[in-house]
Amino acid sequence: MLTLVQFLEELKQNKQTVVIPGEEVERFVDRFGSSVRGMGFWNKSGDGSVEIPMSNITEAALKLDNRVLTEAIEQLKSPQQFTDMLNSSSAASQLIETLSKLYLQQFQQRVERFQDANDPAEIERLRREISQDLFGA
Repeated sequence: MLTLVQFLEELKQNKQTVVIPGEEVERFVDRFGSSVRGMGFWNKSGDGSVEIPMSNITEAALKLDNRVLTEAIEQLKSPQQFTDMLNSSSAASQLIETLSKLYLQQFQQRVERFQDANDPAEIERLRREISQDLFGA
């Protein structure tokens, strides 16, 4: 059995992501605003989907207070469709905001590492990651 820390490390190392399809992203944007597109990598030049690292989802869930987390758990247990649960929940807005902040912080950290880097291989890797986030290419 994995400990919580081992599980989180495995999520981060495997770089697993959750993809929200473009149509669903647009429904969320209509309900919660454009910050939905900032929860992860927005494939704006492609299918409009948003890819969210699973480690970010885990971290965001850990940052929610017990009341919000309990509400989210109850919603997940209900037989409603996932989209319907998010649309009716203030917990969803908090989760979206937390995910957007995490993704922005990670982007800012990559930019800072890029600016401070001396290793040409690291500079190139960070340049590609930053370019991907900014331009989708």
